[in-house]
Amino acid sequence: MAKRSNTRSNPPPAAGRRLLGIRLILLLAILLVFGRILGNDFVNWDDNPLIYNNPNIAKPTVSGLLHHWNPNDPSNSEMYNPLVFTTWWSLAHVAQLDSPDFLRSTLNPYVFHAASLLVHWLSACVVLEILRKLKISDSAALAGTLIFAIHPIQTEAVAWATAMKDLLSGLFALLAIWQYIVAMQSSERRRKWNYLLATICFAAALLSKPSTVVVPLIVAAIDWIIYGRPWRQIAKWIWPWLVLALGCGLVTMWVQPPHYVDVGPFWARPLVAMDALAFYLYKIFLPIRLSFDYGRNPLAVLHDPNLYHPLYWTWIFPLAIAIALVRIRKRVLTVAGLVFLLGVLPVLGLKAFVFQYFTTVADRYVYLSMLGIALTVGWLMDRRRSPIASGFFLAILAVLGSLSFVQAGRWKDSETLYGYGLHLNKTRGLHYIIFGDYKDHLATAAESMQDRNAYFQQAADLYREAIRREPTEDPRAYDWLTRDLVQMDRIPEAIDVVKAWIAIEPKIDPSLRKKPGSLEATLGSLYLKNKQYPEAVEHLRRSLQIMPDADTQKMLDAAIQQSGPSH
Repeated sequence: MAKRSNTRSNPPPAAGRRLLGIRLILLLAILLVFGRILGNDFVNWDDNPLIYNNPNIAKPTVSGLLHHWNPNDPSNSEMYNPLVFTTWWSLAHVAQLDSPDFLRSTLNPYVFHAASLLVHWLSACVVLEILRKLKISDSAALAGTLIFAIHPIQTEAVAWATAMKDLLSGLFALLAIWQYIVAMQSSERRRKWNYLLATICFAAALLSKPSTVVVPLIVAAIDWIIYGRPWRQIAKWIWPWLVLALGCGLVTMWVQPPHYVDVGPFWARPLVAMDALAFYLYKIFLPIRLSFDYGRNPLAVLHDPNLYHPLYWTWIFPLAIAIALVRIRKRVLTVAGLVFLLGVLPVLGLKAFVFQYFTTVADRYVYLSMLGIALTVGWLMDRRRSPIASGFFLAILAVLGSLSFVQAGRWKDSETLYGYGLHLNKTRGLHYIIFGDYKDHLATAAESMQDRNAYFQQAADLYREAIRREPTEDPRAYDWLTRDLVQMDRIPEAIDVVKAWIAIEPKIDPSLRKKPGSLEATLGSLYLKNKQYPEAVEHLRRSLQIMPDADTQKMLDAAIQQSGPSH
C-alpha cells in the first residue's frame, strides 16, 4: 500500500518529463511573444514616480525600504502594496547604471522587464497546475494556459514595469487557489501544511494589491461547485482569509482615503459594472485597439455621444452569458464564469475608486480573471479532441500571439506609448496633456537650451490642443501651458492663457478648480513679470480681497512701488 501511495504523490518519470516540457513550451511562447520588452525603456505613465524617480527605489537603502512598509508614509503614493516595492527595491540593487540615462534614471529597465517575464511565466505554470487539479488533461490544460499566457489583454500587465503589482498579486493569488485545492485533495496529515501555505500566499497577494480580497470567494466557489463540500465546512476554511481581507480593506481605506471621483448617480453603478464586464468580454474575443487608457469613466459612459449611450444595452452581453452558463449546467464552466466575474469585482465600479477619474476599465485588471478564460478553453479542448479543433486552436493562438507581439512593441517607450494612445483617443484632451507632460520631462532633462525650448514648444502645442478639444475638462492644460510659456519667456502669451482660464473657470468641475483668488494672483504675477505694473496692482488687489496671502501681498507691494505714487 505504501508503494502505491508513493506512486500517486510522485508522478512517474515520463509524466514528470512531460510536465517539464509543457512548462518549457509556456516559457518559449512567453519569450517569443513578450520577449521584446527586454529592450523597452521605462515609460512616464507611473514608472517615473513609483520606480526610477522614487528615491527609496533608485537609491535602495534599508530605511528606504521600511518607508514602504509604513502605512503612514507619504512615499507610498497612496497605495499600500509593500511587497511590490520590496521587489522593486531588490531589483534596484542589480539594476544600477554607471551613469544616468536621458531621463536621469539610474536604473536599468531591462532588469525590471526580465522580472515581469519571470513572474508571468510562474503564474502561467500555476494556472497549468490549477487546470490539472480540476481534472483537465495535460494537453487541454496547456491550451488553456497558453491563452492565459499570451492573450493580448495581458500585455499591459507584462510590458508595463509598474504593473508588477498586478503580476505579483496575480501570482500569489493563483498560488493560494492552487494550494487550497491541493489541501482539499491531500491526506489529513499534509492538508494543514498545504492550507497554511495557501494562507501565506493569500496574505502575500493582499500585500501586493488589495483587490485580491476576492480570492476567498473564488476558492469558496470552487470548493462548493466542483467538490460539493457543505458551506459549514467551507466557512471553517475561509473565515481566516476573510479576516485577512477585512484587515487589508481597513488599511487600504486608511492609506488611500476616498477621493472625489464623479461616478454618476448611485442607480447607474450596476449598469457601469455590467458595461465594464461587457467591455472585457469584447476585448477578450476581439483584442484590438488596446490602450493604457480607454476614457471609459462613468460620466463618459453615461453621457458621451461617441459611445452611443452603451449603458442601455451593454448589460445584455454579460447577462446573456450568465443565463447560458446556468442553462448549460456544467460545473467547470460555472466556476470559470464566477472566477472571471470575481476577479474584476473590486474594480467594476460598484464602489468608486481613484482610477475611475480616467477610466473604469483597464487591461491589467483582468489578469486574475483570465484564469476563468483558461479554464473555459481547457474544458472545451478536453471535449473537442480532433485534428480540426487542434488546427483551429493553433490558428487562433497564432493570431493572438501576433497581436500581443505588436502590442508589446507599443510599450517601447513613452513617445511610442503616448503617440499610440493619442492615435486611439484624438478627441480626448487628457491624452494631449499626458503627452505634453512627458515632453516637459524631456525638457527638464535636456542639456542644451535649444533642445529644452524645442521640447517646451512641443508640450505647449499639445496643451493648446487639449484646451481646444476639451476647454473645461482638465485645468492642468492651462496651468502647464502657462508654466511652459513662462519658461520660454513668452509672458504676453501666458497672460492670455490665464485670462482664458479665468473666463472658463466657472464651467470647470468644482473639485478641479483653483483656490479662490489664486488665478487672479497668477495673472497679477505675470503682469508684474511683464512690467505692466498698473494691471499687476489691479489683479493682485483683487486676489487679496478674495484670499489674503503673504506672498501675494509682497508682489502687490513691489508692483505699487514700481507703478508710482498714483497707486
